[in-house]
This record gives sequence, structure tokens and C-alpha cells, in this order.
Amino acid sequence: MVDYYSALLRAVNAPGAGDEEWRRRLYERARNLLAQQLRARRPPLSAAEFASEQAALDSAIERIEAEMEWTERDTDAPERGPIPEPTRWRGTVWFALALVAAALGASGYSYWARTRTNTAAPPQAAQAAAKDGELPPGTDGGSTEADLPYVFRRQPTFYRTLEPAGTIIVDRLQHFLYLIQPNNVALRYGIAIGAQCVNLVGLRHIGSMAEWPSWQPPPGMIDRNPNPMPGGPGNPLGARLLQLDDKVSRIHGTNAPKTIGNTVSFGCIRLVNDDVVDLAGRVKVSTRVVVN
Repeated sequence: MVDYYSALLRAVNAPGAGDEEWRRRLYERARNLLAQQLRARRPPLSAAEFASEQAALDSAIERIEAEMEWTERDTDAPERGPIPEPTRWRGTVWFALALVAAALGASGYSYWARTRTNTAAPPQAAQAAAKDGELPPGTDGGSTEADLPYVFRRQPTFYRTLEPAGTIIVDRLQHFLYLIQPNNVALRYGIAIGAQCVNLVGLRHIGSMAEWPSWQPPPGMIDRNPNPMPGGPGNPLGARLLQLDDKVSRIHGTNAPKTIGNTVSFGCIRLVNDDVVDLAGRVKVSTRVVVN
């Protein structure tokens, strides 16, 4: 994953950097450059990989803006000067974009080698690591994923919303779950979206919670795994189950942490087990869940 944060941070602190509107235009150009770079890659990126890189850039932008807001508020720092003259603006912007482009170029080959190729893997490994990181029921992939991209790891982030603190907001398209905190902050968790909830939208509430729930195979999996499973490692529902009040949708753990950031065939809103345990410890029955 490209270190967009470091590249943009150098740009917004460079001589000639401007105010909030100046930074907004810088971020927009960086987003456009990133999209062009990603579309030009061969072989082409999957939708999940494309979204992951875009989300990483957005996360870096949110982090920089949150840090600048907190710094100015806590230190009473004077505002930067007026927006630079056009020639100076262009020079500083292209300095930032050059940093982003250089970071993309340096990381491209290693990123693809890590995420797209593994031609020497034995057949057994190919079968164990199913499409999108899915694992068969009964196989324990661990409580988290060491190689999970930074953007999908649990972290506080700047987040503006009219929803009250304590609300869960699920962003299905970006594969994030936010637990709203006071003062425009949210705890962000990476998620995978299962087919059961790919079209879920609207307001729900947590109806019940369970530790290490038992699992019943869904109809589409009956032929491959007809046996229910008790709670425990390897269970597809993972370490916690937060059943929503529609009695169909749910937030749960997983036995396959590599699926985070993807849209998968089974389940609903899944987190790695470490994250779902953390989330369950922060919420309660009746917590609002807004799905976008």
C-alpha cells in the first residue's frame, strides 16, 4: 500500500502551501492522478483493489485534515497566508502530485507481486486459499490478518455526521464500519460484505448479541458443507454475533480474515474476530445501525 499520508503531508507543509480551499484542490488533483494511474495498470485491478487504493488516499486526506484541525485548535496557530499566486500554486501542487506518482511507481511491482501473482503455489495451497480469501467452514484463519492493508485496520479517523455518538454506520461500497465518537471522530473497522447484505440499506438496531455463536450452513452451501458447527475457531460467524432487529441481517466475525475489503458469497457484515470482539464491547442491544 502506497504511503499517501507522508507524500501529502510534505506537500501541505511545503513553502507556498495555502489554506483549506488550496488543500481541497490539491486533494482533488491527487485523486484524479491516482485514478489514472490505477486504470493504466496491467493486468487490470479488481474492483476491490481499486477501491482499496482510493480508500487509502481518502484515509490519508482525512488524517491530515483532522491533525491540522486539532493542531490549530490546540495551539491557536495563525492561519496560513492567502492562496498562492497561480504559478506558485502550480509548482507546489505538482510537487505533491509528483510525490504521489513516485510512490505509486515505487510500490507498483511489489504490490502486484504480493496481491496478484503466486504461480508457484502448490495445488493444496490454492485450494485452501479460496477466492477472495474465503476459507471453508472449520478452517481457522486466525483472529486478524497481519497483511491487512492499513486502511482496513481498526483506527480512529476524522468523520463528520449528524448521527449521535454511539451509532454504527456501515459503508457497504467502501467496506468500512464506523462507530461514531464525540467531536467528529469515529472508530473505523474494515469489513467484508456478504451476499445476504449486499443490498441492505437503512436504519436498523442491534436486537441481540452472542459470543462464539453456532452456525447453520446457508442454502447455497448445503451441498459443500451440510453440517452445522458449534461456536469456536473455524466457525464462519467468528467470535461475536450482533443480530439486527430485522432478524435477518447481522454483524459478525469470520474464520477468513483475508476476506476483509471484499464482497463475498456468504454472510452479512463481517469483521476480523479481534475487531468484532472490540466492537461488541463498545455497543449494546438497541444501538442504532445505519447502512448506506
